[in-house]
Amino acid sequence: MKTLLVLAVLVFVATAVVLPHQRNSLGCQMCELAVKKYDGSVDKDVNGIKKDFDTECKKLFHSIPFAPQECEHYVNTKLDPIIKELESGTAPKDVCTKLHECP
Repeated sequence: MKTLLVLAVLVFVATAVVLPHQRNSLGCQMCELAVKKYDGSVDKDVNGIKKDFDTECKKLFHSIPFAPQECEHYVNTKLDPIIKELESGTAPKDVCTKLHECP
């Protein structure tokens, strides 16, 4: 019983240490993809950009656990601030850093 408890604690600690770094890295990659999708959009239709981003995000990150949910979450919470930054004149290379998505 003690061994199982120690093992559970070790798994929890390892997950807590590793996942935030992966999540940040994934967030950075998603931000860069969003900037690319916005820059590549001729008509700048926000709904079209969101749909294109979601499709491409799920295609690129399908092998990562929970990535489809992260893509949807990113569309719903992070894409509007990215688009707002780009429309306000922030250079595409600076958007993700400014929004603390990339180092």
